[in-house]
Amino acid sequence: MAENQYCYKYPHPAVTTDCIIFGFDGKSLQVLLIERGTEPFKGRWALPSGFLNPDESAEEGAIRELTEETGHDGGYTN
Repeated sequence: MAENQYCYKYPHPAVTTDCIIFGFDGKSLQVLLIERGTEPFKGRWALPSGFLNPDESAEEGAIRELTEETGHDGGYTN
């Protein structure tokens, strides 16, 4: 079997999504951040984000990642 038999000449992109959630406390605009639990940049602040699954849209992936990382489903809250 040839070593490169299963290599393709086309790139295989890794698609990610980032969620930017704004809040307003009556005085100032706020942005939701998470503390990274894994490397790279473990312990640093970041936007909720992650890789899309091959079978999901950007919106579906964003909602899934937001829910996984924050427990929030992206709906409006007061």
